[in-house]
Amino acid sequence: MKRYILPLTILLATLSCSQTPSQLNTKQNTEINSKNIIEKTLRQIKHYAQEPKYVIYHTNGMCNFEIFINDIKVSKSFNNKSFSTGNEINPYLNGKTNTLKIILYPREDQAKLDAQTEFDLKVESYENTDKLSTEKQQDNLLAYSAPKDNDRLFNGAGKESFEEEKIFTLSNVPFAIDGWKESQDLRSFDKKILEGTALQAYKMIQDAFKAKDTDKIARLSYSRIKDQAISQYFDKDEIEERWNEVASIAKADHLEFAPLDHYELVFYGEGRLAGLKSIRKNKGSRGTSALSYKFKQNDSWTEAELDYLIHIPKNKTEFEIY
Repeated sequence: MKRYILPLTILLATLSCSQTPSQLNTKQNTEINSKNIIEKTLRQIKHYAQEPKYVIYHTNGMCNFEIFINDIKVSKSFNNKSFSTGNEINPYLNGKTNTLKIILYPREDQAKLDAQTEFDLKVESYENTDKLSTEKQQDNLLAYSAPKDNDRLFNGAGKESFEEEKIFTLSNVPFAIDGWKESQDLRSFDKKILEGTALQAYKMIQDAFKAKDTDKIARLSYSRIKDQAISQYFDKDEIEERWNEVASIAKADHLEFAPLDHYELVFYGEGRLAGLKSIRKNKGSRGTSALSYKFKQNDSWTEAELDYLIHIPKNKTEFEIY
């Protein structure tokens, strides 16, 4: 394989400057199906003497927000409510040194951010091999608060949005996931071609779920599920639970996808991942993937989104779904 690295690197560098690759690999992960995805994923998992799981806890007030780790969206809220919650961030980590980005937005009934805006975030960890051990928990690995002036009022008041980045370091990140981190930077590519390729990928994903084709869904989902499992030290039951979450969408009653229109091209992971984000103005659509859907459960409709993206992996010339 090593003899191909140099020619491919030269070819891809040329393509990125002149003609954007537009071919979508429709046969990725051909060895994966709904019956073997759990075992195939399990074979990729490594275990360590220490297995820290990192969590961000955040609280907001008088604002909506988006949270990114290493330029990958971890959490968002545009529901105009104040609340506290937590998210595991292992799948977003890039080794020990990482970048947090916070973007704050005014609530929908306000044009600008309020002086009473509040946003607090902290990173903590617990030990996967001993989840109940308080001795192995680590608190305040990172603490962030939206800046305030001497009167304790938000420094970004009056702005349409507020953005801030912080570098933070973790002492122990034993795993390594390379699913997209060495993929090509897509930001210099032809945007129309990128948009068309993402749209083709999203239509293919929609078709697989509508047809309840769990074998194809397994192939399209394997790369992401594998990286999630590696970074969170999943056992077989946890992998099965994650796969069942994905497969259950296809099996849901009255599954309906939103039309693939009213979207914009967006980049994540410093340009190595691309996707389509909804620009619909109706409540619940702001900031969501264009791959949003709803299904009926217990006589009520539930709305959600799929977070598939596209990229060109290292040493490859075709787009793949991640």
